[in-house]
Amino acid sequence: MEKNEINRVLREIPQVEKLLQDEEIEGFIPVIGKVSAADCVREGVNSYREALIAGAEADSQKLKDEVIKKLKIKSSERLQRVINGTGIIIHTNLGRAPLGEGIFEILKKNISGYCNLEYYIPAKKRGKRGGFAEELICQMTKSEDALIVNNNASSVFLILNELAKGGETIVSRGELIQIGGGFRIPDIMNQSGTTLVEVGTTNITTLDDFKNAITDNTKMIFSAHTSNFRLEGFTEAPSLKELSALKNDRIVFVRDMGSGNLVNDWMPGNFEQTVYHETSQGADLVCFSGDKLLGGCQAGIIVGKKEIIAKLRKNPLMRMLRVDKITYTILQETLLLYVNGRYTETGLWSSITQGADAVSQKASRLIRMCGADAKSFMKKVKTRCAYGGGSMPGEELDSFGIEIALPGMSPDEVYDHFVSCTPPVVGTVRDGRYVIDMFTVHERDMKDLAEAVKGIL
Repeated sequence: MEKNEINRVLREIPQVEKLLQDEEIEGFIPVIGKVSAADCVREGVNSYREALIAGAEADSQKLKDEVIKKLKIKSSERLQRVINGTGIIIHTNLGRAPLGEGIFEILKKNISGYCNLEYYIPAKKRGKRGGFAEELICQMTKSEDALIVNNNASSVFLILNELAKGGETIVSRGELIQIGGGFRIPDIMNQSGTTLVEVGTTNITTLDDFKNAITDNTKMIFSAHTSNFRLEGFTEAPSLKELSALKNDRIVFVRDMGSGNLVNDWMPGNFEQTVYHETSQGADLVCFSGDKLLGGCQAGIIVGKKEIIAKLRKNPLMRMLRVDKITYTILQETLLLYVNGRYTETGLWSSITQGADAVSQKASRLIRMCGADAKSFMKKVKTRCAYGGGSMPGEELDSFGIEIALPGMSPDEVYDHFVSCTPPVVGTVRDGRYVIDMFTVHERDMKDLAEAVKGIL
């Protein structure tokens, strides 16, 4: 186009407010807000304008398509439901432990209005928050007291800051872990005000290494569960009971066990010890996560000696590390299932204990739901699923998945299609094949997953 023609076409591009009134574009406003929607329209207009200047033909539909593409990308950024087809049960990127639907009926009933968060009804006066949930934790772990904070990193930081600040903390080199998001034990210790004393080597640390490192400045012996890796081969480490024998009136022994397993009747393979087992070995404090093997929401849980936890409660950091009514309620209701012997009704454990036969039947049913046309492109395959979330490294469960192969589409292109669906489906590309692992697909996902498959066909 000539310059005058280009200028004319550019002047004819509708204003942002005009485009926002388009019925299809306007539908995104309740989803992402008017400001974000307007920004997407501007981005789409700018892309369209650049294309015109480069010589593209004017096309109002192309402008609208460009705007809607930007709106869909922005909409996908919202926190939303996702179908987990990865076979990773506790998937950190996908919200960790699945909570199940029943918990939200309880939330709606009990805390959609007011609740007794800091009101102690028996005494008709103000009380501490979380008391009943912490009492349930004590029942399950046989601990003197418990404290809930906003995640397990907070647990570690609070413990170090209160009990080891200004002194030395001894840790085996084989336990100087880093978990997702850059959480490093040495960094946390430095920020908390304690001096890290490393002992032993990566694979061999003896009890004498700990004994020889103790000085007048030692305030803590710290043991961290290697939650996201497994050390095998020529290895040695003192037991928790041996380490607990080193504590005294001025040295505390703390165990960070990571996942926080409360189940002692599910032991396939090398399953993690329970919190009770860890506390019974003599640690003054044990801390763990609420949203891993416990199957609750994000939280850090500290159990142990009453007088030590009392000190943690009084630490000024507790004001910013404490949790809200939603967290307390979810943990309370999750723990009630445990104490009543119904832990398999939690979203997490109903998934873990479903069994390979049930997963196989689910995979076969999905193929039937997708219709005759889909059968030639879908194949049930054996897979292995993982616990994930830093729990049970190296341990897997038998599973089944659906392999989807379409002529003319690469596995990565198939992956992109499913992620762009509503709700998004996150599968995997394994050995050059696109696979949806059915172990982590819930019953409520089946209809939407079948529609996503039909959509790609």
